[in-house]
Amino acid sequence: MRPYPEEVFLALQRGVATHFFPELTSSYAQAQFMPTQMLFGIALRDFDTAAQDLTDANRELRALLADIDAGLAGIDRADAREGRARVARLPERAADIRLTSLRTEYDGLRQAICDLAPLIEPAADERALAPLAPVRESVYAWFSADARKRSIPLLNN
Repeated sequence: MRPYPEEVFLALQRGVATHFFPELTSSYAQAQFMPTQMLFGIALRDFDTAAQDLTDANRELRALLADIDAGLAGIDRADAREGRARVARLPERAADIRLTSLRTEYDGLRQAICDLAPLIEPAADERALAPLAPVRESVYAWFSADARKRSIPLLNN
């Protein structure tokens, strides 16, 4: 019988705790070991919703990119036309719900926003880019929320 991935994570966590922890004789080594165990817990916590989280993120990023495209449509400049061409070349939607497929789509959508950043960033200050100003705020809000959601305080010290 092949174990499910979450069962493999739990087995690794238990095995490490059972076999390695007793060998750590100093209180310093034991204290350094604890964050590893916490990271196993974090990985398990997020594993169950990983596919749905990526599916939701991809949908939200596509909506942001559609708003960017709409904003770019109101700007008559060569770089705006190039930006719209970039939006037209978005990656295909993931054909399945494998994490690697969903992550590839996610990475491609994030890259598209990164490629458009030279137009999005100055939109708050440049009158010619004013149609992008509202979506600029939405993009910043999305990425800020995403960073907070994925933050692991243990690793931020």
